[in-house]
Amino acid sequence: MNFLKKIVQFLGMIAIGFLMTGTNNVAAKKVTNNNVITITRQNVRKKDATTTIQAAINKVAVHGGGKVTIAAGTYHVKYLNLRSNLNLHLCNGARIIFSNKFATFPAIKTRYEGTETKMRHPDVYGNNVHHVQITGNGTLDGNGQAWWRMYQQAKSGPLKGKSFTPYQYSRPYLIAFDHSSEIKITGIKLINSPTWTIHPLECNDVLIQGVTIDNPLDSPNTDGIDPESSQNVKILNNSISDGDDCIAIKSGTEKTTQKSPSQDIIISNNIMKHGHGGVVFGSEMSGGIANVVISNNVFDHTDRGIRMKTRRGRGGQIENITVTNTIMQSVITPIAINEYYGKSGSVSANYLTSEKQPINESTPCIKNITISNTFASDVSAVAGFIYGLPESPVSGLTITNYSVTMQPNAIAKAPEMIEHSQKYAAAGFWLENTANVKMNNVTLQGSNTGMFSHNQNNSGLSVK
Repeated sequence: MNFLKKIVQFLGMIAIGFLMTGTNNVAAKKVTNNNVITITRQNVRKKDATTTIQAAINKVAVHGGGKVTIAAGTYHVKYLNLRSNLNLHLCNGARIIFSNKFATFPAIKTRYEGTETKMRHPDVYGNNVHHVQITGNGTLDGNGQAWWRMYQQAKSGPLKGKSFTPYQYSRPYLIAFDHSSEIKITGIKLINSPTWTIHPLECNDVLIQGVTIDNPLDSPNTDGIDPESSQNVKILNNSISDGDDCIAIKSGTEKTTQKSPSQDIIISNNIMKHGHGGVVFGSEMSGGIANVVISNNVFDHTDRGIRMKTRRGRGGQIENITVTNTIMQSVITPIAINEYYGKSGSVSANYLTSEKQPINESTPCIKNITISNTFASDVSAVAGFIYGLPESPVSGLTITNYSVTMQPNAIAKAPEMIEHSQKYAAAGFWLENTANVKMNNVTLQGSNTGMFSHNQNNSGLSVK
């Protein structure tokens, strides 16, 4: 891993100028620090520190904001509600362990997997707050083991075959902000999240930097960072390892009442170790996802690298996406773009048909994607999987300076989640229903099928 860190640091020098001139102004209004309350283990008399810490947060809020510092030590907390103009600072050695008693958590109305729903109160929550920072080198521990067991048991029982999660089986996010702005999360360590780890929903001006996220590889749905219907987001210099997607950009489903896009997002200089996907778009993308720059990242043992997934019925667009300077190793499929994703909510019969369907507001669109300077090694399935709809092909995809080395003696695997997927081992690109895909200086080493394993209904395909 030291080698990977050196790579990221080197690549980071390439983009540092660009990042410093980003358009968003995260936490422009400084949190005042002349109103400071320090919590120590000695002044928390009970084992449960919820009342003490929450009272400090409320007190600085009454005085216009300030800093609540958590000194080194272990603190047991039910959950916390944040206030505007707050810096919650965790000193080195500070560890907050959140409750795993299901009845402790009241219900809130939010979104989960793009659906507006009632779910349990997040461990750390800010709703309609502004100018909030969570800083320091301490740890937030979601204490997720009991939550994961409950959910996994329900999946083989009451939730079996269901496409939604009722409230009684919901789990809290570790950190969530709804309808908030100028949010800054830096330096801290986040572990054992009950479900998604960081979830900004309908937020503007968000910085997540230098954060370590570490959830067990078999923990269900423990995504790392999931910005949803949020704008002006920077995700920089983080280390993420979890049981689902490392970073997943979302914008609601067709059932979301008021749809809004996720857009103007920079994802740079991150190391993503394990997970179902490195940077994922969707499948909840009905509000649209646009203007995303992904640069100087390392994906290590993520099932897929760059992944876009949607289906008929979703509507919305994924467009104007730039990916550059990426290193991937031990992935199944480095690039996966799938408009036939069948694992996302109730699916009507015609959603997954190969027959061309009428175009309407529920037809998704993926276009204008640029991927360059990408090196993928130890790839087990295919060099890339691009599957558009016949009525809405994936269009304007350009892949330049793309080098793939296949895994020797690879075992055949499904390259993407589609119905009746054929399995492939060390194979070339799988392309169907695309328009104007351009490949420049693409090299595949060890491919069993040459450049393509499947090439059907692709207009304007250019390989140079």
